[in-house]
Amino acid sequence: MYIENVRSILNYRVDDKEKLKILTSEFVSIFWNVLLKEMRNSVDMLSPETPSFALSTYYSWFDGELSRILAKSSNGLADILYKELIKSLNK
Repeated sequence: MYIENVRSILNYRVDDKEKLKILTSEFVSIFWNVLLKEMRNSVDMLSPETPSFALSTYYSWFDGELSRILAKSSNGLADILYKELIKSLNK
């Protein structure tokens, strides 16, 4: 899913700065998704019952949406990463 998004972004007909902005946002979204998934797995290990398939699917969807929101938050990790990477692009 994410790899196809990156491939399609690289084929956009926009300048490098705009591509970098989109890609940093996607990268941070992936980062948040992995972080949330691992956090949820660590909590699930402490629980005596196994979550149902429906609940696991819901949590997976919820974590994905939450990671997209966190990635797009203003002055977030994506903005910091973009500002650092744009310096190397301008050199």
